[in-house]
Amino acid sequence: MVRLSLMPATLLSLLAAMPSEIPTPGGLLRTGMCKQGLLQPTMLGLRALEGDGCEDEVHHGLEDQAVCVMPVKHYSWWRGQLNFSASHFPLGSFGENFAVEGQDESNVYVGDIYRIGEAEVEVTKPRVPCSTLNKVWGCKDMVALMGREGITGWYLRVLKAGMVASGQEFELLERQPHALTVLQTWETKYRKGKP
Repeated sequence: MVRLSLMPATLLSLLAAMPSEIPTPGGLLRTGMCKQGLLQPTMLGLRALEGDGCEDEVHHGLEDQAVCVMPVKHYSWWRGQLNFSASHFPLGSFGENFAVEGQDESNVYVGDIYRIGEAEVEVTKPRVPCSTLNKVWGCKDMVALMGREGITGWYLRVLKAGMVASGQEFELLERQPHALTVLQTWETKYRKGKP
């Protein structure tokens, strides 16, 4: 039996954006990568957060990738790496919908089921970072560094649609006894060229 009493994890910021053309170091790029904070409770549907979209619907926006999650703890490290200020690199800069506090790739397990607000979600897999991040932020090694450090974030499937809001806590409902963490899954199934 898995103990479900854990440190609290909080949805610090709820984020969304529809694709638009944004200026990047390489010129204008149409993307939904740079998310903006949502101040009001928002409907989380089975495929996406209301008001959110992606330009590449072949590789993004699938049911097992309905929500992208990023731990807020990674931001200070990245700002140092990129020499960016908090205002230049705010929450949502990784294209995440949920910026979370109290969770990271080492303490979230693939298959975990959480309740957040009225919704229920399942952790499906690590986020596989794409080259759009490199283009948006003008750093050709960003995706490679993200993978090497194992600070990828993860995806959620929505099991039950419902309203969600910033400030809500995640309630762990179910965890499989032999599940792998997001980090373990990344290192065994996705990571290439381990140092």
